[in-house]
Amino acid sequence: MVQGIKERIRTKSQSSESLDDVKKHLFEIFRDLKTEGYNKLGYVAGIITAEGPENMAKNLKRLEKFTDLVRSQNDFPIFSPTDIFDRALFAKLEANGFKNADWEVFFRQVLSGEGQHFVTDIFMTPKWEISHGSTDEHKTAKENGIEIHYLTDEIV
Repeated sequence: MVQGIKERIRTKSQSSESLDDVKKHLFEIFRDLKTEGYNKLGYVAGIITAEGPENMAKNLKRLEKFTDLVRSQNDFPIFSPTDIFDRALFAKLEANGFKNADWEVFFRQVLSGEGQHFVTDIFMTPKWEISHGSTDEHKTAKENGIEIHYLTDEIV
């Protein structure tokens, strides 16, 4: 298991003022990982808002648990939205004009690497099909030749 990607992402992304800043910082980390010899990079996708705002906190915790599980089973860096965005960063982005419609564009760009193809593997958590964002990420992964893994067991 690769240690520290979550901390690296959190440290860098906290200084971001926009989603473009977040993306720029992620790509810096991804380039550093390649320089360090990692040829694979994984992303964990799952439901966050699909079951309504009252379930968002539960779904974020669930995605975090899945990310930890996938990390424990692989020897390359793995990340998810829960590593990037916390309440403070989200509030800052919202105050600076972020709109919910920006999410899909942002994650498409992250998954495609804007032609740099950093992400090599995507892990789809159970119920991903009911999430508009996750289905878009799945489509983006297919379009970019990212290896898709389907997690079938629910996590408690």
